[in-house]
Amino acid sequence: MSSSPHPIFVLAVLGVVATVIMLITVFRVRRWGLKVLLVLIAILTLAPTGFVLVMVNPEWVDARLRSYKDFYEGIQMGMTRAEVMALQTQLYPADGPRRPPRIIVDETESLSFFMDPEDPASSLNCEAILLALKEGKVVTKTYSPD
Repeated sequence: MSSSPHPIFVLAVLGVVATVIMLITVFRVRRWGLKVLLVLIAILTLAPTGFVLVMVNPEWVDARLRSYKDFYEGIQMGMTRAEVMALQTQLYPADGPRRPPRIIVDETESLSFFMDPEDPASSLNCEAILLALKEGKVVTKTYSPD
């Protein structure tokens, strides 16, 4: 059984190919009006590619994800529970624009956070950071996307 790529990925690749062809053609055309038209068409053909990039990297447009991923990246192996909580307080100050992640599991051997969606209607509500602790220190960390 084979699977084919999603049509948006095919459109993204075709958009890049069409853009390259248009931009090469721009240098061969002498009339300025046609050059401008080709550049505009080239920009439009990149739209599916832009959509795919935003889809693959949602943190580029969503500050909640940027903050949450900064929190994940800031957690280092060997950090204590207190250091993790201090990092959370540093990245999510009480008077800051973002609400801190919710602690879902707080046990001796594990600590898990769920990103606060900040909007009840948001479909983004299950981003998780899962930490395994041994002797009170982080030994593994896992980022679980929505």
